[in-house]
Amino acid sequence: MKKINLKKMPLIIAVVGKGGVGKTVLTTLLAKIISQSHNLKMLLIDADPTHPHLSNMVKLIPEKTLEEVRLQAVEKTLKKEISTKLIAKNIDFEVYNAMAESKDYCLFSIGRPEGPGCFCPSNTLLKRVIESISKDFDLILIDCEAGLEQINRMVIESVDIILIVTDVSLRSVETANSIRNSAKKFTNYKKIGVIVNRVKGDIGLILKKVEEFKLTLIGQIPEDPNIVQYELEGKPIIDLPEKSISLLEAKKIVNDLLEIED
Repeated sequence: MKKINLKKMPLIIAVVGKGGVGKTVLTTLLAKIISQSHNLKMLLIDADPTHPHLSNMVKLIPEKTLEEVRLQAVEKTLKKEISTKLIAKNIDFEVYNAMAESKDYCLFSIGRPEGPGCFCPSNTLLKRVIESISKDFDLILIDCEAGLEQINRMVIESVDIILIVTDVSLRSVETANSIRNSAKKFTNYKKIGVIVNRVKGDIGLILKKVEEFKLTLIGQIPEDPNIVQYELEGKPIIDLPEKSISLLEAKKIVNDLLEIED
C-alpha cells in the first residue's frame, strides 16, 4: 500500500460488516494501536445506534450523544428560543461540547433514538458532522452500524478507507461482498478490503469465497482468549495486554494502512 502523506490528512476510516462479527472490538484494537504508535489527533465515532458499545470498550463516555444534541436543537427551534439558521451554524460547537476527550483521542456517539422509526435524522446529521469537523483531526475512526444502511444512505460518503469485518462464516463474507458493491456506488473510498475476525482452525473455504468475490484480504485476527475473558468479565477491550494475539495481528494491519511519510 502507498504511504500516507500527513499533508493530505484527515484520513477517515470506516469499520463495517455484518452484525456480530466484532466491528467494535476491532475498532478498539485499531484505536489502541494507532494511539500508541502514531502521534495523530484522532476522533472515534460510535455510529451504531442500536448497539453503542464503543464508549465502554475504550473507557470514554461522551457528555451527550449526537441524537441528544439533535433533539435539543429541535426543541429549541419549536420553542423559538433560537433560529433554525443559528442552530445550524452552532451545531459543530454543540458536538464538540458533547465529545469525551482523553490524552489519546476524542469520542462521540450517535446514540439511540428515543422513539420508534428509522434513524434517518441522526444519520443525516452524522454525515454533516463527519464532513464538517473532520478537518480538525488527523484521523477519524468510525465504528459503523451493522449492514449496508449507512453506506446506502451515503452517511460515510467521504470515507477514505473501508475495512469490512467478517467472521468465519460464509454469510458474513456474502455480506462483505454486498457492502463492497454498495460502497462502489455510494462512497468515494480510496481503499477497501476485508479483515477476517475470530480465526481458528482451517478457514480455507472462507478465504476461497473471499477470493471468488475478488475482495482484497487485508488481514486475519485470530480468536483471542484474552478478548473472550474480557468480554465475559465486562472489562474494557482497550486494556488488553500488549502481547495479546489479536493486538499483535491488528498491529500488522495498522502498519500496512498507516505507513506514514512526513
